[in-house]
Amino acid sequence: MFELTATPIDPADRARRLASPEAGAAVIFEGRVRNHHLGQPVTHLEYEAFDALAQAEGEAIITETEQLYTGTQVHCVHRTGTLRIGEVAIWIGVASAHRAAGFAACRHVIEEIKRRLPVWKKEHHPDGAAEWVNCTTETATNPTLTAYHTRQASLPEVGAAGQAKLAAARVLVVGVGGLGCPAALYLTGAGIGHLTLVDGGHVELSNLHRQLLFTLAEVGAPKVLAAAARLRLQHPAIEIKMHQGDLTATNARALVAGHDVVLDCTDNFTSRFILHDACQALGLPLISAAVHRFEGTLDVFQHGTGGCLHCLWAGRTATELEPQENCAGGPVFGPAVGVLGVMQAAETLKILLGLAGTAAQQTRLVNLLDGSTLTIERLARPDCPICRRLDQLPAPATAQNSELKNLWITAAQLTALGPTTKIVFLLEPGEMAPSGGRNNFQAIPAHDLAALREFVVTGPVALTCRHGLRSAALARLLRAEGLSDIYALKSL
Repeated sequence: MFELTATPIDPADRARRLASPEAGAAVIFEGRVRNHHLGQPVTHLEYEAFDALAQAEGEAIITETEQLYTGTQVHCVHRTGTLRIGEVAIWIGVASAHRAAGFAACRHVIEEIKRRLPVWKKEHHPDGAAEWVNCTTETATNPTLTAYHTRQASLPEVGAAGQAKLAAARVLVVGVGGLGCPAALYLTGAGIGHLTLVDGGHVELSNLHRQLLFTLAEVGAPKVLAAAARLRLQHPAIEIKMHQGDLTATNARALVAGHDVVLDCTDNFTSRFILHDACQALGLPLISAAVHRFEGTLDVFQHGTGGCLHCLWAGRTATELEPQENCAGGPVFGPAVGVLGVMQAAETLKILLGLAGTAAQQTRLVNLLDGSTLTIERLARPDCPICRRLDQLPAPATAQNSELKNLWITAAQLTALGPTTKIVFLLEPGEMAPSGGRNNFQAIPAHDLAALREFVVTGPVALTCRHGLRSAALARLLRAEGLSDIYALKSL
């Protein structure tokens, strides 16, 4: 419930109205008129609102808060007219089953009322002077924000001009989960001026160990709503837009359009391919990451530079990849998504600032269990249906010619290669080798490139692993070194 009133607010009466037998907690906030503001003495205030607009916006804030913090009942009353020192200007009451949701909901209403409600106050001073102040502008002009980016802007690679570029930038984050939470948090802290969040999910208890924008109080709430509220507390001057729904083939281009950089923080290949193709069509850079258990990959896709997602997974569909690669609901090491999400934010900032060293032609693999990293060149395929530009490709070299062969093979194709074909299972640290079922089967630690090279000097060889990331990446690496009879096995 939201109400505008020109009569004095009676806090005791309002508290009685809030009482509920289902509520285990009642959180009350009273905003009172004080005798000073920004170092100047104040004798009294006048509040004026656009009543219809303020009423509609106030009701929207209450509805949003009750949706964000499920099980809460929120009452808010805002005064208009003339108020003396000590009078209650705004009263907020939240009844909830538990105190955590009550405190969080109350704070959310305070911040959103301050930011969004079309209310003006006239401050009267002892010398007779008076001035109108738009309450919604005070958050963005908080004096503490003047020094917010001092340490970052002091970097020669950033400076005042670079900080201005970030403030003008528009970034889209698709997926507000384990990757999207740290990415959005660091982009907000860096001063990205306009951030759009896309996610159709709700906060679940199992999310909290890695999706650090959320707390127990937000369980059950829409992710984009909870994330936006948290990010605004981090940096009140950021403009955050929300799309509470999934990315689809129908809405992808509309969501992507108008942004400078897009982050793929999704957890399934169907969304990745849709988002990738939309960015390719509009010529926008896409920062994509994926995580499985302790390991993650990072790709920066830029139109016309390096291979695209279809080059990376040549001949494989999203449906075919999903069982191996989909991390939704699977086991995951929390810091792994944190590291990859922060890396996505770093690549985004580097692109916006025009810094050299972006990973536009590489696939980076990071393993937090053994601390290893691996960078694989991502070549553009002339036969790729999305990014092929035959006249723009360099003259083919040996490594590139070998890349034209089908990287992936099936079990049936493997048999056709002959009985001497070797199979190498790439072991993650601590992983037990499966039974190969044939004489030419061997398991080698994925990070032991020396042992792997020694084993595969004579081909043909098929690499495989639990989830397909390392086998495909290392097959490309070895082909680039001139070993043409190296394949990635679709399934063992």
